[in-house]
Amino acid sequence: MIIRLRPLLAVLAAAVVTGGGLVTAVVADAAAADYTQGVTSLNATQARIWFKPTTPSALVDVHYLIAGIPQQNFRMAKNGGTWQRTVSNLAAGTVITYWFTYEKGGPLFDTPNFTYIHGGGGGGGGGGSGTFPMTFANNTHGTWSNSRIFITILGQAVPGQWSYLKSNGTWTHINFADTDAPGHLTKNGRNYPNMAFTVAQASTVPIPTSTLGGRVYISVGSPVFIPVSPDNDPNLDVFFDWYECTYVFGQVAFGGNTTQVDEFGLPITAHLQQAASGYDRTAGITQTRAQVLSGYQAAVGAAFKGLANQFRILAPRTSAAFKPGGAQANFLQPHIDQVWSFYATHQWTENDHGVIYSGKVSGNVLSGTRTNDGAPFSIRKPTTTEVFECSGALALGNDQGGNDLIRAVGRDFCAALHRGVALNTADWFTPSRYYQSNPKDDYAAYFHSVSLNNRSYAFAYDDVNDQSSVQILGNANPPDHLTLGIGW
Repeated sequence: MIIRLRPLLAVLAAAVVTGGGLVTAVVADAAAADYTQGVTSLNATQARIWFKPTTPSALVDVHYLIAGIPQQNFRMAKNGGTWQRTVSNLAAGTVITYWFTYEKGGPLFDTPNFTYIHGGGGGGGGGGSGTFPMTFANNTHGTWSNSRIFITILGQAVPGQWSYLKSNGTWTHINFADTDAPGHLTKNGRNYPNMAFTVAQASTVPIPTSTLGGRVYISVGSPVFIPVSPDNDPNLDVFFDWYECTYVFGQVAFGGNTTQVDEFGLPITAHLQQAASGYDRTAGITQTRAQVLSGYQAAVGAAFKGLANQFRILAPRTSAAFKPGGAQANFLQPHIDQVWSFYATHQWTENDHGVIYSGKVSGNVLSGTRTNDGAPFSIRKPTTTEVFECSGALALGNDQGGNDLIRAVGRDFCAALHRGVALNTADWFTPSRYYQSNPKDDYAAYFHSVSLNNRSYAFAYDDVNDQSSVQILGNANPPDHLTLGIGW
């Protein structure tokens, strides 16, 4: 199965149960502007569900589901301007799916479903069930309502099996039948599987104990269209971006990042918290989309300006312009030639945090050793495309004659060429020297300048010297919370 999505072409009236004087039918959909709501953990076994209408309500009912227990329906108690209901007999990791029915000016309104995961006494950092909540915060300043923000989460619950995550936190295996299943999507006369939910339907979802190669696609105005076989890209006119993550409870520490490796579509922030380890950090972009787009045109050179359109800014590695035969296919070649010529007459020595490499160029091949143990390596001169893609000579697989040592040297050389510091290895691990000289990767330079703490994943080896937006916990317990802020 091939899951396609630009630019990653291969990755991949509700009825209410009656009881106790509750309303029996909903006559309209709720508007998010009518209320605020949430759940407050009281202790290891109790949580309080609350609902605060923006205008007075004559009644508010709460309905909730807990695994193994029939649906519960209660008239909430009013405490000042807030309606409340306490839920007891909870354990760490208990998932509550809940929604409200409320009165406003006579008619009754039904809210979307929301999800809460009880943290218990130790919180997510203490282990618990191994799941954790991921929340989506609408920071579009009113441009897009929650019902127009779509979430599609893809990943592998087990290696080799692509699935999508439902809003209740369960993985569902992707298969060809999804394309024409009830509720499927259609665009330009073609059907696509419907794997999305809106932020209005679920602003918080429980993330399972195993999520490998996870991609959280966020789109506005439309879901992304993901065919399960290759064809023309249906997402060229869809505003979207994504977040990457991987995690296996007890085995693989949570790691996640915002990314511009392939493109920029939306400004996204990621706030990751784990109280037990003291981890509380935010990465991403807080500027508005308009600010990012206009700032980009003002900051980059002519070769990079054409990467932007109304829907996204493509990374050089994604654009045909920087591929063989493209208008910018040789953008870095004079500089690459200069660097290779320099190290043909000068010894090349790099100190990568105590791991020392040394070598010299002969016949367009850099050959040398890791001086710590004498292990040899050799790397041929890369092309512009290989530098922007972090591929080819700089990332040889084992079946291509590569090994970990060759890839380590290639990785560091690739990062230096992006950052404009390849001619002086003293600058390779000095961030203040990055992007000060031309030619360089103007796209990467720009996204570092507009990202929190100047950390961005703007090319595949941007984690060299800890410059990327990646966030990795120091243990394999779940985070307490991950909040993705969706900007515009």
